Amino acid sequence: MKLSKKLIISAVLIFAYTLSSAQNYNTGIGIRLGGATSGITLKHFVNSNSALEGILGFSHKSLILTGLYERHLPINNAKGLQWFYGGGAHLGFFGYNGYYRSYKDHGHYYVVEEGENSVALGLDFILGLDYKFNNAPINIGLDIKPFIDFHDGVYGYWDGAFSFRFVF
Repeated sequence: MKLSKKLIISAVLIFAYTLSSAQNYNTGIGIRLGGATSGITLKHFVNSNSALEGILGFSHKSLILTGLYERHLPINNAKGLQWFYGGGAHLGFFGYNGYYRSYKDHGHYYVVEEGENSVALGLDFILGLDYKFNNAPINIGLDIKPFIDFHDGVYGYWDGAFSFRFVF
């Protein structure tokens, strides 16, 4: 029993040390898991406080390319943890499932899916947390990313995600 308590305490202390001694990174590539812009993420710091992030988001019959400029600010007493905010734009390609039509040809019934493909432009905003693990090429992030589409009107959406990146 004493050995397991010591092992747990040691593991907690090592984890706390790792969190307290994290460091920054230059570029990270990985996956973004969440809402409409789940997919591949690439983040590159242009200086110590500013980063460019590209997101290739995809889901059923859609593809969204997003570019963001982000300002990163440290959180006191939490080395390696930063909060960030920013904005950018996206270009989305969507295949809509408009409706189904059936018809009969030579005694056979057929059902055809009809609809249209569409392109949407939009503005994006982002607010989140970014953490780089010390002595490991891993970065994680958590964010909310509301965006506005301009396609047959103006539509707003809420998006958010967890990102996992390998950094170098």
